[in-house]
Amino acid sequence: MKRCRTWIEISERALVHNIESMRAILEPRARFCAVVKANAYGHGLKEVVTIANRAGVDAYAVDDIDDALYLQEIFPSALIIVLGYTMFDRFKEAINAGIHLTLYDKEGIEWAQKVGSELAKTINVHLKIETGTQRQGASLDDLPDLAQQFLRSPYVKLEGLSTHFANIEDADTSDFAAQQFTLLGQGAETLASYGLVPTYRHCACSAAIILYPQTHQTLVRAGISMYGLWPSESVQNTARKLNMNLDLVPVMTWKTIVAQIKNVSMGTPVGYGLTEKIKRSGRIAVLPVGYFDGYRRSLSSIGEVLLRGQRCKIIGRVCMNMMMVDVSDVPSVAKEDEVILLGTDGRHRISAEDIAQKSSTVNYEVIAQINRGLPRIIV
Repeated sequence: MKRCRTWIEISERALVHNIESMRAILEPRARFCAVVKANAYGHGLKEVVTIANRAGVDAYAVDDIDDALYLQEIFPSALIIVLGYTMFDRFKEAINAGIHLTLYDKEGIEWAQKVGSELAKTINVHLKIETGTQRQGASLDDLPDLAQQFLRSPYVKLEGLSTHFANIEDADTSDFAAQQFTLLGQGAETLASYGLVPTYRHCACSAAIILYPQTHQTLVRAGISMYGLWPSESVQNTARKLNMNLDLVPVMTWKTIVAQIKNVSMGTPVGYGLTEKIKRSGRIAVLPVGYFDGYRRSLSSIGEVLLRGQRCKIIGRVCMNMMMVDVSDVPSVAKEDEVILLGTDGRHRISAEDIAQKSSTVNYEVIAQINRGLPRIIV
């Protein structure tokens, strides 16, 4: 494989470890669904599903139909669920590929029935109900009408019932999540009264999988935890208080190289806007990576990278395709030395949480926004 100047390394061992660790805490009847939306949380869809399939996951969840069709070509017999919105003109492809779609309103069910009848094929549907997030989802008041519509739609099969927790990662108590879970149960009871009992009932994200086994139902959706990151500090602290034997290992290491080394004098301004001046005479290294690649501009003058086991501070503004770091204290720096943007080098580590804290965001965003075009390499 040709060398790249900026790339992502995906640890197969870490990913398999996380999948096995999460599966070990599941309730017996729950199937494991790997959530691989957003390019597998920035890790690389192809690379992650290749490993996950060898690890024996039961299903995959994506946000859009194109990712679902890609997965179906690789794993024709896999259970693949589209969690996000699917345009009506893509329903035909979903039906032909046997992909499960998330629906939540009369118009979606009507169109599914129309396309299914034209093809004389059944479309598998997961009905999402609204329990408190106020994103996509049917209200409980609409369920009787929707149930009757399912009964009038022979080409639409209700295979799943789902919802999404709004506050399960950040809350000090589980009150709101418990309320949502109760509403999901009420929705299931309403559908059952019409003779509709979906094969899959799912609501458990990573936080719920870890802390609330009663939410596991017949399918869980493992996302951030599968990639070795905790959903939040609160979830991690609670798991520790409960003495849970759950060790999540980060899967991703993000690397670049040194493109140039410069000697600079004290007081020399660096980068766009002359926002920072060198505080002492020393050296800077130019790295061929920037905000186009997904390295956040908000880390200008405050972010750090790892080089030869040392922490090196970003100097000046992060550019579109480059940034500069202070390497004055790193001996023997050479052109094309490896630099770690996210990961571990010796006793030092830069985590997604570290970057998120400095950027006033969450670890989810840090990894999901890494440019899809950067090479992902399984190691």
